[in-house]
Amino acid sequence: GNSVKAGNLDKEKFPPVPKPEGKIAGADEYPLSLAGMGVNVYAAELAKKGEIKGMFFYNSNMVAGYSNPKYLEDCLSNLELSVAIDIQMTETCQACDYVLPDTSYLERLEVPEFIGGKIPAVSLRDQVIEKIHPNTKPVDEIFTELAEACGVGEYFPFTVEELADAQLRTVGLTLDGLKVAGTARFPEKTFKFGKTPTWKTPTGKIQFSSEACHAAGYPSVPQWTEPVASVPEGDNYFRLIGGKQAVHTHTQTANVPALMNISKQYNLDRVWINASRAAKLGIAEGDEVEISNDEAKGTVKVHVTERINPEALYMPSHYGCSSKDEKTAYGFGLRQMDFVPFRIEPGYGGICSQEAIVSVRKVGA
Repeated sequence: GNSVKAGNLDKEKFPPVPKPEGKIAGADEYPLSLAGMGVNVYAAELAKKGEIKGMFFYNSNMVAGYSNPKYLEDCLSNLELSVAIDIQMTETCQACDYVLPDTSYLERLEVPEFIGGKIPAVSLRDQVIEKIHPNTKPVDEIFTELAEACGVGEYFPFTVEELADAQLRTVGLTLDGLKVAGTARFPEKTFKFGKTPTWKTPTGKIQFSSEACHAAGYPSVPQWTEPVASVPEGDNYFRLIGGKQAVHTHTQTANVPALMNISKQYNLDRVWINASRAAKLGIAEGDEVEISNDEAKGTVKVHVTERINPEALYMPSHYGCSSKDEKTAYGFGLRQMDFVPFRIEPGYGGICSQEAIVSVRKVGA
């Protein structure tokens, strides 16, 4: 689809920030990681080795949601400085030296979002309620004051309101106007089918092979690769798989009472097990089962269904909160990552979160 984006801004008022000289952690070791952004869990691994001295987290619950929490907590404990910026006391906040309390999105103005599509648009998320907790600050203020404290405040001599208005004026809009409209569309940029599009690939066409993969020493087309962990013989062994539920976003929303009420009302913390495998183990719908491996052990109720592979046991990835300060989420369900060994996928840098084997038994059996 077509898109609209902010034009060039006054460099004196909005000075460009120079590119950091340091190497991005994991960019070389994992050349196929997303857009050259590096690998955050590899950065944590370097912290454990003492090669990274400080880490800042913004709106990121790495400890609970990225891989084995015990390992990642240990990585953070080796840092000389660890800072978390968040709106709730997550497991990552608990593991850090300092927590800088952010406001919720309802309590602050954010820069406009430029949206591509058939009809491009610009939308604005504005402040709609007054700040609730007096010791919190909008994240733009936190970043600006951190920059000043670090001696680079000259790159941020503006407010978020000034930046938003300047961006909008480059596309013929104003901040005051978009605060009223909420969203502005650009019908003159409507996408129309015409000539065959040119894709952003080396050939300009849709490609089924990747030159980047080949250059990095990996297969250029999808191939079958044996799993790192295989399910051993025995009726009670399963491959633990996890994934999101539509009502939650990773671990970030488990402490929201309205959403957690849905989880509790519909028993969304249950693990899924194949009906034929459940029958062999004497497990029925709603039974409590014990899940265990070398990493963790816990009990939870089970959902028996035909809609899952017989070798797999599904566990939702939102629950099992271990931070007592998250009173709504604490103690509900199990946490998938507790059972996942720390393992980074070669080349690509992803966590091998579906490479855990667990045993299952009915509680009381």
